[in-house]
Amino acid sequence: MRPWYLTKLVLLPGLNKFPSFNSLPVSLQPSAEQQEAADKLVMMLDLAPAGKEEYLRPEFTPNPVLERFYHHLELKSKHPDAAVPPLDESLKRITEPDPEVVSKNKLVLDDFRRHFELKENPKLKKLTRRLLKDKTPGSYENQSTDLIASTSEVKVETLGDLTSVADFEAMISRRDSPEWVSKAIFAMKNKILDLVENSLEGDNYPKALECLIALRKGCVIEQEPKQFNDFLSQIFRFCQEAKLSSFWEFLASNDVTLITKTEAEDSDIKEQDARSLFVKPEPRS
Repeated sequence: MRPWYLTKLVLLPGLNKFPSFNSLPVSLQPSAEQQEAADKLVMMLDLAPAGKEEYLRPEFTPNPVLERFYHHLELKSKHPDAAVPPLDESLKRITEPDPEVVSKNKLVLDDFRRHFELKENPKLKKLTRRLLKDKTPGSYENQSTDLIASTSEVKVETLGDLTSVADFEAMISRRDSPEWVSKAIFAMKNKILDLVENSLEGDNYPKALECLIALRKGCVIEQEPKQFNDFLSQIFRFCQEAKLSSFWEFLASNDVTLITKTEAEDSDIKEQDARSLFVKPEPRS
């Protein structure tokens, strides 16, 4: 049995529209067996099966979230130190799967599990762990919302001259192919080097810094610290060879650092070495 809030979803226009699988690469499209297993699962969750009374009719089904909130609010008004009470049995029947429905459809559920193998994404695991540790309450939800919004926009494939950072963020957030992360990083590296190389008396330095900060942030989010750290070392050598010490000093003054192990587990840079590239070696005596 579906929870009451899923019942509401089918009644609200626009909320049940999802992109077609046809827009995905062939390798990501469901097989005929997977499609059939999913169809059977959806039919199992029908709240109004033929010949039977409709489950959870909206006019007789309370909102379990509000019911529980006001119940606890009333309890706290009388007993300020009262703990959150256990979930009421009547609300359990609304929010939890119906054991009878689950038992009758065990074969359908088992068939669905068999056709869809779950695999853990190590990068997302690292990212989630880092966000939960470092971010303030609500920031993870905001980032998720921003990610959904960005992936629903026009798909960016190149970096524009005036919108380099926005285009990079859109590219690196694309999930229709795993190649977009490396493509976005590669494109941003070239953009930064072009800006520095074609700078006239440092006029491109602020833009290059903005792009470098965006690249660093993207590499942290995608857990690609080596990509950024190696590139920062490359910039250091480039500035030495091209006699562009002014740009390197500009980066140092804006506190651009290597990505440390605290920010990304795959990094081999310790916290105390984050600014090692900017530390001038002491002269030999």
